[in-house]
Amino acid sequence: MTRLKQLISPFRVALSPAACSLDLGDGSERGEYVNQDYILTTLGRPHRAISLMYCYYPLTRGWPKRASLAHPKDGKKGAWDYPYDDYFPFRGGPKGDAESGAFQQMRDIRRHGQEVTLTLTMDCAVPDGHIRAISRQLKPYGRMRLRLNHECDGFWFVYNKRYTYKQVADFFVRFAGILKQEAPNVQLICCWGHMDDHKTGRLRHEKDLAPILRPADVWSADQYVTLHYSWPLKPCEPEDRGKTHKIVGVDEVWRQLTGIHRRFTQLSGEDKGLEIGEFNTDGNVGGESYQLSLTENFYRRVLKEKPEFLRGITYYQFRDRGRLGLEREDPNNPENGLPIPFMAVYKKIIQESYFQPGEAWSQLKGPPTMEWRASDDSDGLGWKISLRGRPIFLELSFEKKANLMIRAGKKWLYKKPGVDLIDVTMAALQWGTAKPFPVVVFAPPADGMNPGGSKGVYTKLDRPPLMRLLYQWKKSKGR
Repeated sequence: MTRLKQLISPFRVALSPAACSLDLGDGSERGEYVNQDYILTTLGRPHRAISLMYCYYPLTRGWPKRASLAHPKDGKKGAWDYPYDDYFPFRGGPKGDAESGAFQQMRDIRRHGQEVTLTLTMDCAVPDGHIRAISRQLKPYGRMRLRLNHECDGFWFVYNKRYTYKQVADFFVRFAGILKQEAPNVQLICCWGHMDDHKTGRLRHEKDLAPILRPADVWSADQYVTLHYSWPLKPCEPEDRGKTHKIVGVDEVWRQLTGIHRRFTQLSGEDKGLEIGEFNTDGNVGGESYQLSLTENFYRRVLKEKPEFLRGITYYQFRDRGRLGLEREDPNNPENGLPIPFMAVYKKIIQESYFQPGEAWSQLKGPPTMEWRASDDSDGLGWKISLRGRPIFLELSFEKKANLMIRAGKKWLYKKPGVDLIDVTMAALQWGTAKPFPVVVFAPPADGMNPGGSKGVYTKLDRPPLMRLLYQWKKSKGR
């Protein structure tokens, strides 16, 4: 008969932000959304935030269909050659559908213990009523992040083609004011910055765009070490550098980031640090081995130099139809992903303590209650299990109704409501016996939403977890 042992006397475990947080893109004009169960199982740990990419052009003919479907004869020059950007359409706003794709994905992300970064390119002519409706629809999603009209110093997105840089900035400021009124929990991200001349230190269009720095909660800039920007229309060949692709290099990316941050602080009189809103090296430029080398070089440089201003990096993206993903979409079956060589390296990089949220363990005072506020600011429960050998079974049983993110050793697992048994045997074997085996649980909201837009969600365990720990199997006589 199997004996189940209660895990008693839990510790309080408090999460705090990483020195440099890691986020991950999931879905864009180049790839479909991949569910968080698959990503967590593949990578072994959650990210601070998952970045989604949508557009909102409700005043344009063809909306709310995706641009490439509404205008199939356009797009001869790429995803930005349509009457509106060829991202997934965001179907919120007045009379919007709060059960549509973006909202379902946001709930999936948050129930898996991560925050949402919603990238939204938007028509700068939308009236205040639209902004107010969208803000109210985002309010229940905790400390989510909204990256509005990113790369706004560029010329490729439709909003940049329709409006001047000053008009783009004025719209950002208008949006920020309404968002603060309706959903103060949502963090607004501005994303821009390119330095043509390091001697002057000036940024492109800085006079027009500088006003967005103060109302933004987060500063960011997108950086690609290499990029095949003519994909998928033209192949990437070595002799076509500057025509189909660019090679920036790690050193120049580093100089850009340092210069952009310095200039942002000069223009605003504040210092909000800097994040990389999109980062990668394109495998179409020089091949996937070259991609691996340059990308790992950059992450290792961050680990070595530890720049205090760099607060976060978003890897673009998990699965991609080209070579800008940890996986390539399988052309034979788009539901399958083909891992690139950098995948194995990335799985090691994300385990570095510098990129991990902090954990503070303390004695629990009071009932075993957990509070989920954000992916790097929450209170959970923890146990330390002393292993006297290599288990053949180590299973944990939780109450079925709980929605839990569980860290067992170095591996993270998800338990949805209705599931009670979680197998952590392999995690224990990988951990070994030199130190007690840690088990930590956090309780993000099961539906991915905060009731009434509250800052936190409380969960009380009605019973302690049960553990099945077996070191040997008594063999019966015979074969």
